[in-house]
Amino acid sequence: MQVTKEQIDPCKVALTISVEPERVEAAKEKAFGQFARNLQLPGFRKGKVPAHMARTYVDESRVKQRAAEMLVEPAYAEALEAEQVEPFGAPELDSLDMQDDGSLVFKALVPLRPVVTLGPHKGLAVERRRLEVTDADVDRQIEELQRRSADFEEVSDRTAQMGDIAVADLVAQIEGQETPELAEPRATFIEIGKNIPDFDNGLTGMEIGETKTIEAIYPEDFPDEGLRGKRATFTATLNGIRTRTLPELDDAFAEKQTAYPEAKTLEALRTEIRTGLDRAAQEMAENDVESRLIEEIVTNSQVSFPEVLLREQMAEDARDLRERLERENATLEQYLEAVGKTREQVESEIAVAADRRIRTGLVLAEIAQAEGLTADEADIEAEITERAERANVSPAAVRAFIEKQDQMEALRNRALTKKVFRFLKDNAAVSEKVITMDELRASGEEAGEDAPPDTEAPAEPLAVEQTPAPKRRGKKAASPEA
Repeated sequence: MQVTKEQIDPCKVALTISVEPERVEAAKEKAFGQFARNLQLPGFRKGKVPAHMARTYVDESRVKQRAAEMLVEPAYAEALEAEQVEPFGAPELDSLDMQDDGSLVFKALVPLRPVVTLGPHKGLAVERRRLEVTDADVDRQIEELQRRSADFEEVSDRTAQMGDIAVADLVAQIEGQETPELAEPRATFIEIGKNIPDFDNGLTGMEIGETKTIEAIYPEDFPDEGLRGKRATFTATLNGIRTRTLPELDDAFAEKQTAYPEAKTLEALRTEIRTGLDRAAQEMAENDVESRLIEEIVTNSQVSFPEVLLREQMAEDARDLRERLERENATLEQYLEAVGKTREQVESEIAVAADRRIRTGLVLAEIAQAEGLTADEADIEAEITERAERANVSPAAVRAFIEKQDQMEALRNRALTKKVFRFLKDNAAVSEKVITMDELRASGEEAGEDAPPDTEAPAEPLAVEQTPAPKRRGKKAASPEA
């Protein structure tokens, strides 16, 4: 058997394998025997037809095909051993031909393990930007709690005004096209003043029982880029008006806030809210440092990985998106309509996110290996304890659940991720900067605007496995809310 190896890229080699005629002939005889045993002719029992007669009735092309199938896997395994190639995943057979001299020639495109050449990962300079929590931030949280605790009284002696809750049947069209969620009249609670201006102005002044068609233009700063500048037609039938009555901000109000069970006074509630905002600001600052560090390391590292890894990650992300839509009783077409994107655009976003996550995971794994970092039992226990505290259950209950769901390896990866990031931060020159919410919004980073919807996940050290079996390759709802 002859083998020629060609390096296609750092993570793929092509093996051209030629199986000698004698071996091919033996495989053809064996294949012929398999077909002959199932042959039945008049005057002969099944499988007892003489060979010279059976050849007339056995299709030679099927014999060759079966012989090739019998030869490919063992020949491929021998080629791997001869060329000392360690595959990462199944190969793709690019061609498979019987030659005139009786030999069998095929080409196997073999994926190889990812290759990472780390860039500098210690001594990096990074800025920890910590969000300043102000009295105004606390006030906004208090106001939101107050709004959620409001009573709603029905109003029947006047028209709708700004600040009212309109109870309406609503139908919507965007650029003349029906939106799936509002194709039929749908009972909707609408807070007048919290939507795009044209829509709110159209609702203002309506009487109960009135039906009105409202023409509206989505503003150029509308959060959903796919709707910006588009013309919408809303048909609203006003069924009722409710006005919000806010509760007094006093100690009795504080005691009713179940999210803050320890707060018995308004001042204690403010203290708990500030503590929570401070904690969230600290977590956001740490996440920001980690993101900046790993982004710089990945940018300055050389990362190569086989295409199969990207395909698998994209398939997993697409499956996650489908499952989320199923839970929400929505179709992919409805989702594309809601976000104003084509299937190709969403697939492209999934590919970009998957590529970034793979590169980050591979770099994290390489750092862990280079620095001898592993997740030991103490790290696992710390992760379990943290989850137990968040869920207000016992660590034993968390461990039992994780083991039952077969999630221990994922937990170990998460613990290792945290350990790697601690190492990176401990070995970085981290400066401090306090920023305001306005500065954060101005930076455009508040919500991770470049991430595709529901496909991004925290990167973890990427484990790689080898599966070298050969495989033949064949030739949001449109809404007026701002």
